[in-house]
Amino acid sequence: MKSGALERATFSGGGLNQKISTHNENIMYQKNPFPIRVAAVFLAGLLCLASGARAQTKVTHYNVTGIFKESRDTGHQAVIQHEAIPGYMMAMTMPFTVKHPEEIKPLTPGDQITFRLNVTASDDWIDEIQKTGTNVPAAAAPLAAMKMPEMFQELKIGDLLPDATLTNQSGGVIHLKDFRGQALGFTFFFTRCPLPTYCPRMNQNLEAVQAALRESPAHTNWQLLSISFDPEFDTPQHLATYAQTYHPDPQHWNFATTSPAEIQRLAAAFDLMVLPNGGSITHNLRTVVVDASGRVRKIFTDNGWTPEEFTAAMKQAMEVRP
Repeated sequence: MKSGALERATFSGGGLNQKISTHNENIMYQKNPFPIRVAAVFLAGLLCLASGARAQTKVTHYNVTGIFKESRDTGHQAVIQHEAIPGYMMAMTMPFTVKHPEEIKPLTPGDQITFRLNVTASDDWIDEIQKTGTNVPAAAAPLAAMKMPEMFQELKIGDLLPDATLTNQSGGVIHLKDFRGQALGFTFFFTRCPLPTYCPRMNQNLEAVQAALRESPAHTNWQLLSISFDPEFDTPQHLATYAQTYHPDPQHWNFATTSPAEIQRLAAAFDLMVLPNGGSITHNLRTVVVDASGRVRKIFTDNGWTPEEFTAAMKQAMEVRP
């Protein structure tokens, strides 16, 4: 297109100054293959990206002391009995993601250590791990001395999900058996969990699963359930407030809790460790998919599962005849 044609098409009815400006721009486009205004937009985009990256990667550091218990995942995870982290987390025993596995390679169970805990809005890990001494672990209390409620037998893939009674965020009573005929996906959590890669990630992932399933009109027979194992603190009222962060559709996703005895029975069914530890709880992770016939289809035992694979498992679970 000629310069004059562009001028008329863009500025018909406009003023003289507009025509002169457009004409000058056309000359600049002819002389410079990378227009100045495009470069300015590109530079502004880079600055925005850089600013966003700085905001997203803000890291809070905590210096912690503890006792090394064991290495997992070829050194990428360390189980540590750590002291309280003032203003952040109570003392407990738990696994941490290790940034540099070579730092824990020389350690043996019982070693006293110091380390740095790094936390962002969506991630956490430890580094700067140093051995400071050794410690003889105290003998564990004999299991026979512990009073335990009647437990569910640990479930395997294909086993029928036993019933349990829970109370949801609205104060309503729900039963696991009520979800027969639908695919059911559930996870265990507690609202005070401080590490973003533990309980918060489980619910963030379920939020993404909810979004994916709502965009699939062919798949409507599904339910999600987030079960708190901290009933004393996670009352229905508190769960209702907490749940707002994840925008659950009340027709498809409940946040619920139950009695301590029921929690222990469910924990036994899925090899879920729930140990009160001062003002917090030491726990591992379990996230489960149950098919429409009420049978366990998938058990995720860590935080490495993705919303995509969970959504796929839910869709398969819906296809099973009740």
